Amino acid sequence: ICNTVYRRIPLRGVCTKCGGNLTLTVHERSIKKYLEISKMLTEKYDLPGYARQRIKLVEKSIESLFTNDKVKVTKLSDFL
Repeated sequence: ICNTVYRRIPLRGVCTKCGGNLTLTVHERSIKKYLEISKMLTEKYDLPGYARQRIKLVEKSIESLFTNDKVKVTKLSDFL
């Protein structure tokens, strides 16, 4: 309601100024940059399969988080 910005969200889970609900905002690029680094490190240090699988699962989770199912990119050939 009041658009207050928090560096760290209040423990109460509501705005300390107005008592309204909080809107959490996370930018896709700020998460994916760490994913790319972790993938690079698994290759560089030849980590075991379990670590590689976990990183792939995290990657899929991130993709599903930032993919909007309502938005579909269509090509001209789809209409022909």
